[in-house]
Amino acid sequence: MKHILTKGLRFVAVGAVAGGLIASAAVAEIYKVTSIAPGMSPFVVNTAISKVVNTKVDGVEFQVRATGAATKHMVDAAMGKVDFLFGSPTINWLMANNFGPYKEMAAAPELEKGVGMIFSYQIGPYHYVTRADSGIMTLDDMRGKKVFAGPPGGAAKGVVLRNVADATGLKAEDMDVVEFGFDAAIQAFQDDKIDVIVLPTNSPSPAIQQFALTKKIRLLDVPVEKLKINAATGGTVNEIAAGVYGDNQVNEGAVRTHGAIVNFSAGMHVDEEVVYQVTKAIWENLADIHEAAAWMPSTITKEEGLGLIASRLHPGAERYYREAGWVIPEPVTFGN
Repeated sequence: MKHILTKGLRFVAVGAVAGGLIASAAVAEIYKVTSIAPGMSPFVVNTAISKVVNTKVDGVEFQVRATGAATKHMVDAAMGKVDFLFGSPTINWLMANNFGPYKEMAAAPELEKGVGMIFSYQIGPYHYVTRADSGIMTLDDMRGKKVFAGPPGGAAKGVVLRNVADATGLKAEDMDVVEFGFDAAIQAFQDDKIDVIVLPTNSPSPAIQQFALTKKIRLLDVPVEKLKINAATGGTVNEIAAGVYGDNQVNEGAVRTHGAIVNFSAGMHVDEEVVYQVTKAIWENLADIHEAAAWMPSTITKEEGLGLIASRLHPGAERYYREAGWVIPEPVTFGN
């Protein structure tokens, strides 16, 4: 297998042979898989895929790392520093147009070409969560409050701040927007150090379930009719049911919010055959992946697996879909 980054190779003794020599055989080549924080939908998806790949694909071992922002993971994958990743059409759009965190990165449009999609799925609704006793009843009440909108430089933060501005007129400077990663923000909310936390995740979310074990929480309704939701970059309109987080969720009715279609992708440096075998293992062992969470069967589906192809499929994934007889839609492209 041909790769541009150095990977660890583990060996195991397979038995003594004549003359007392020991023969060693390569067990698996290690591939780096990046994700955002544990408890978030992409982490659950990527770890479920890794479990399947590590047991069903010979010679391939996935190792999941949940550090940093997805915007950085995309660049790392394009540069061959990581292999498989949680991706997003929004990030493709930002890179291809030198927007947001890529404004000063001249190479971003070219780097965007270095990642190919494997399949798409719904990351879930953006949960705007506050303590029930915070006095915050609507998004307008976030003025002057400590708010976690997303990791610094992350796509989620930009999405949240744009939507809050469209819905309420509040700008980042009108709130105390805290600079945390997802892990630190989840802990800070648990410790009552921030007033509102916004988490894009399928429900029920393990992180939010933990909040509801120790405190009463309120999910804030988002007036989606005021938002500029762009389906081309994966934007969706979502609803979170009342009571999904048990008796400590004080909402009397469902709340509206926005969501996003995201994806599982690979760097274009990853060997086509490896991605072919990974893609094949995912769809041939879908029942195993669905066991990872209650929401998984309605999230990872063959019907929506190619629902939004961001820029391009990885050649290995495309070969699998063509051989399996899938209908492959035209990719959505984002460059000027």
